[in-house]
Amino acid sequence: MPFVILIVDKSGKIKELEVKNYDENELYKKAGFKSSEGFELQTEWGAEVNNKTYSVSVFGKTNGRAGQENKYEFPPPIDNTLLFGSCVIVNKKNGQPSTISKDEWTSVYEHLYGGFEDIGSEDSDEEETDEDDDRPRTKEGYVKDGFIVDDKDDGDDEYEDCSTEEETSEEEIVVKAKSKKSSKKPEKQTKKNKPKTVFENILNEVQENYLDCSSELAEESYV
Repeated sequence: MPFVILIVDKSGKIKELEVKNYDENELYKKAGFKSSEGFELQTEWGAEVNNKTYSVSVFGKTNGRAGQENKYEFPPPIDNTLLFGSCVIVNKKNGQPSTISKDEWTSVYEHLYGGFEDIGSEDSDEEETDEDDDRPRTKEGYVKDGFIVDDKDDGDDEYEDCSTEEETSEEEIVVKAKSKKSSKKPEKQTKKNKPKTVFENILNEVQENYLDCSSELAEESYV
């Protein structure tokens, strides 16, 4: 009864190959080798996926020429084993070869690696997203975290406050200067304190003599 095996070429591509007569000693020919030397069983995995049991074996060579290295990464314990040329994947059920498709191998592969989904990282991403949703954002949609600020928050308020304080202080200085200047007005010099000139003194004496007629009236007498 024919069944399907998988051929993994040196580039890492996988293709299905239908086999009618299974002979494990002739598998090297399915891989394209002329000789069976060094072509042997590398490892075997047991897995139960989607309610189906698998027993998968890998055959290949660990010796070969440079440039013929197989680039496919197999699951442990041969994840660090360098294989050359093509490899053959065979599935068995109860010791007899059984068909395995590429899709089935993909499911087994993920199972052997423990799955590729990191649930913890997804939970942390969701938590970070939830936290960011509650935080304020800029008009561009970025979260304000101390490094990204909105355009209107670029320090304009602080600059305006500083300018207002400077203008206020300058006005106070001007007012104080004016008040000090007005409080120290020079005293006006009154006429009493102003020194008299020579002409003013002579004029005052003439006026006094003109108005004082008491001496002349005293000397006149009527007979």
